Amino acid sequence: MRRAADLLHLHHSSVARRIEHLGKSMAVDLTEPTGLVRARLALTAWRLLDD
Repeated sequence: MRRAADLLHLHHSSVARRIEHLGKSMAVDLTEPTGLVRARLALTAWRLLDD
């Protein structure tokens, strides 16, 4: 979380809050491995459809 915040030039709590909001909007717990896999699959599908 802190590394991502550093790369984005944001405070770590801002990144955590945004990830929590994103997870709620997708109905996925992004703090759990299953939720992370679902999010990665969704992002991959979105990228493939965008091409």
